[in-house]
Amino acid sequence: MSFNISIQHDLKKFRQQLSALEKQAYEPAVVRTLNRTAESAKVASTRYVATQLGSKQSGVKRRIETIRATPRRLWATLVAHGRPLQLIEFVVGSKKPTQQLGGKRGLVKTKVFGKQKTYYKAFIAPRHTGDSKTTMYIRKGKKRKPLKMMYGPGIEQVFRKPENDKIMQDKVRERLPIEFARNLEFYIQRLKNR
Repeated sequence: MSFNISIQHDLKKFRQQLSALEKQAYEPAVVRTLNRTAESAKVASTRYVATQLGSKQSGVKRRIETIRATPRRLWATLVAHGRPLQLIEFVVGSKKPTQQLGGKRGLVKTKVFGKQKTYYKAFIAPRHTGDSKTTMYIRKGKKRKPLKMMYGPGIEQVFRKPENDKIMQDKVRERLPIEFARNLEFYIQRLKNR
């Protein structure tokens, strides 16, 4: 699922009102404006998606890719990857290793989409030996190994929601004129100082 930021119609109106010096600064200002506006939309979307899922924003933000605008391609795109988040991001309480079923702190509990769930056979352990980062595992059989890393939902279904689309569109409308004015001024000053 992707979200495109393309403002070609508005840019034609802006360009007709510019002086000769401003026209030189126009193209780099547009590219920078599109990229910065896309990042603002990404932050707003990340906040919404993380709130809906009940996860950290950092995990969501990593799964929204920004394909940046260039002088030849005057649009930026936000793409949500379908990879699910690790279930450790939804754990309620401590994320320190339990190493055994139930552990000292009791059973592992998660909260996804506002619903809490208890995992009776899951435990928390380091990803690699000596690693400080932990994740949630479940044993595939009765023996100690092999282990299966546990995953929760992906962000794609929440990213596709009309509410999220509206949040991104509103952020684009809010930031676009501000960013364009700032970036045009920045590139005009750079041309004057040559």
